[in-house]
Amino acid sequence: MNSTENIEKKVNLNDIQPKDLLDAGIHFGHEKTKWNPKMKSYIHSSRQGVHVINIFKTLEVLKEVSKYVKTLSANGGTVFMLGTKKQSQQTIKNAAIESDSHYVISRWLGGTLTNHKTILNRIKYLASLEQEQKNTDTSSLTKKELTLVNKKINKLNKFFEGMKNYKKLPDCLFVVDVKKEKIAINEANILKIPVIGLVDSDSDPSGIDYVIPGNDDSIKSIKLISSVISNAILEGKQINAKKVKKPVSSQPAKSSDTQKPEQK
Repeated sequence: MNSTENIEKKVNLNDIQPKDLLDAGIHFGHEKTKWNPKMKSYIHSSRQGVHVINIFKTLEVLKEVSKYVKTLSANGGTVFMLGTKKQSQQTIKNAAIESDSHYVISRWLGGTLTNHKTILNRIKYLASLEQEQKNTDTSSLTKKELTLVNKKINKLNKFFEGMKNYKKLPDCLFVVDVKKEKIAINEANILKIPVIGLVDSDSDPSGIDYVIPGNDDSIKSIKLISSVISNAILEGKQINAKKVKKPVSSQPAKSSDTQKPEQK
């Protein structure tokens, strides 16, 4: 699949200008009466009763996030993508597939992070059902039996379609709509997994390590932010691949070469 067609074109962060954020509608917040006071520092102004998000702060955080994700990926780290609201589902799926990342777009199953062993068992069960379906002579099954097997597979795929190769906890969680995904964010906080969030003016940024202020209802806005994250992952993986291929030097590495970037 050519995912660049779905995410539109790849986004080079260095080429993004404030106008691009405006064109994507990232600056549109919610009505003033619905705002969360904790987002005050990210609000530029208001127009006709609707808050306008400061896109210069959005761009500043985007650059910081891109650098962090690229470094994380270059060191072999993984990013889990989460977006279950209708506007974000296909975009998050495309971005995750493009960057070979795990994702959830249907519904976050409580315990996906904090009850990791149980989730792995459910994924293994799904894999066994799918294998059984492939190996079974369907002619030997009744119509009712075949329907029941397919129903089980479809139900599990609803939760785990983006987690088929999920074996270890992610090193970072990227979330669209932090209001809706509070359970996932809480789980990440408990396990001290850094959270990157696209946070609208009506949302609480508490528990988010990297707050990307922006419109989480606009498909264009979600596409732009997700593409930046996806591309940073890919760039990091390319660096990591070169590290693996590079022969190990007999000289000890300097401390400056191994020092990790400062994280929030």
